[in-house]
Amino acid sequence: MTEYHLLTIWRIAAPLEAVYPAIQDSLRWPDWWPGVQKVEQLQAGAASGLDSIWRYCWQGDLPYQVVFDVRATRIEPLVAIEGAATGDLDGVGRWHFSGEGSVSVVRYEWQVRSTRWWMNLIAPVARPIFVRNHSRLMAQGASGLADWLGAPLLGQESIDLMTESVPLKPALGARREQGRIDPAMVLVAGLSAGVLATLVQLILWWLAEMPVIETLFRDAHLTAALLMGPDVLPPPTTGRWDILLVATLIHFALSVTYALLPAVLIGRWRGGLALWAGALYGLGIYGVNLYGFTMLFPWFAVNRDWVTLVAHLVFGMTLAGGCLLFARYAGR
Repeated sequence: MTEYHLLTIWRIAAPLEAVYPAIQDSLRWPDWWPGVQKVEQLQAGAASGLDSIWRYCWQGDLPYQVVFDVRATRIEPLVAIEGAATGDLDGVGRWHFSGEGSVSVVRYEWQVRSTRWWMNLIAPVARPIFVRNHSRLMAQGASGLADWLGAPLLGQESIDLMTESVPLKPALGARREQGRIDPAMVLVAGLSAGVLATLVQLILWWLAEMPVIETLFRDAHLTAALLMGPDVLPPPTTGRWDILLVATLIHFALSVTYALLPAVLIGRWRGGLALWAGALYGLGIYGVNLYGFTMLFPWFAVNRDWVTLVAHLVFGMTLAGGCLLFARYAGR
């Protein structure tokens, strides 16, 4: 399971007597906190609220929901609220309240582990996105609470205590530093584009009434020959596991390599322009692969057709779109 230890600090120009009950009454959170889809009480607990259990359903900018239950383990009016979380996230959440003159300072510490298999599977490259998504949710909560109370929001920041020593800026308009390569962006965009381009190519082969499996094995032999030598060139176009493995590794290695340039330039691209630039980039990659490579590996000339061209255009657009989405959701 992937662990997260996040700290958020809100500063609101309102008395604790107004801020504390608004946060304690989590049933009302959906009224002012974007991202809180639903809150329901599962167990009442003691009169003080201890041992009460609440179920929360959250969804931020990313297209997935997180659901977990929280059992209240500590409640000190105007001082602290703590709870133990179980569900999609397991761990502890702690609210701490203090005042600085007429300003309320709210600190929320979220120390949890993800239990959803797919989140843990992609966490090595997607963890920064998950952290930024949490940061955005907390930023929306700060703005929503300030508006709900009719009080100025004086500041808010989020810190990843496991990896960061400086605040994470969650502003929706934040942009990544131009010229800096984000390895996670390169991996996510490159692998995604490689997968989608392959799927598109398979579909186009089928629509063109080409033998899909035979053509796939043929291309695997052509690609594997880059490392294994021309002895593996077809015929026959068989599905040998070693050839398929080498071809797959080469395909995705090139996909990630080709993602380096969009990852550097994405800060200069915007919306539709990025997709057009990606299409042109895909066209350039088609020229490199099918005309540049053929100077050294002439067997690739057999792939010069409209299906391969369209697949490269899709590949380039997916690279650009993937980098753009990563930059947006990661707050770069």
